[in-house]
Amino acid sequence: MKNRFLTIIYVIFCFILMIGLWNIRESKEGIPVLNYHQINPTEKNPLTVPTSDFAAQMKYLEENGYHTISPDELQDFLVDGKELPEKPILITFDDGYADNYEYAYPILKEHNMKATIFLVSDFMGRFENYLTWDKVYEMSENQIYIGSHTLSHFELTPLDQAELVNQLVGGKLAVEWKTFKFCEYIAYPGGFYHQMVLSEVKKAGYKGGFTVYNDYVRQGDDPYTINRIAIFGSQHFVMPRFWIRLHMAPVVGRLERFRSKLIDAGYPTLAELIFIP
Repeated sequence: MKNRFLTIIYVIFCFILMIGLWNIRESKEGIPVLNYHQINPTEKNPLTVPTSDFAAQMKYLEENGYHTISPDELQDFLVDGKELPEKPILITFDDGYADNYEYAYPILKEHNMKATIFLVSDFMGRFENYLTWDKVYEMSENQIYIGSHTLSHFELTPLDQAELVNQLVGGKLAVEWKTFKFCEYIAYPGGFYHQMVLSEVKKAGYKGGFTVYNDYVRQGDDPYTINRIAIFGSQHFVMPRFWIRLHMAPVVGRLERFRSKLIDAGYPTLAELIFIP
């Protein structure tokens, strides 16, 4: 039994080493798209990055020569092969939380950084912890692109066609009505999509869509299934975890998918041995 356990550990180690070596090649070509949710100093949950940690992460990006880009710049690179600045990076936020304006926005301005916020438009001005439209408009005038996270944050894949169109078009029109700018990019709630979703997204007039598939973006990728790197809140080893996710996204993504397969195959204890930074 002990030998079998050691063999399994050895196989896992070799697997991690193999994908780590693979990452060295891939990381030179990929563009990181970071995915945040809430930024504030009080809440303690995986979707909330403490303000001080977010500030440290943005400082790291600036000091290490990263240049923030917009969804349009990424789209032009993917579709037309247009050149991007050295070390490009796209910073995104999902849902449209009020703390994005209160805490993240001043830090982004301090470092002269662009960012993108994907809004759940029905939540704006309706719930206390979400943005108001006047703040959305202010940010949209100052290097913050506003995209859609649908009308009501429903998972899109179970919806019938009529409700799917309502969620896609309604969210898009709400952003355009309130910002006086075209809304041409969407982040799929939960990252879920299928062929009908992609088809209706294109019909609705979107130029691209963002997932939560943990990997870099590379030339030739489908602009309607853009990968993103999830950045979570943590109480321990904050900057090392951020560094690993930023620089080793393919490794983290493969580890996540490998662990999920172990769980699906009925090996939850074994899956727990795989550390995901």
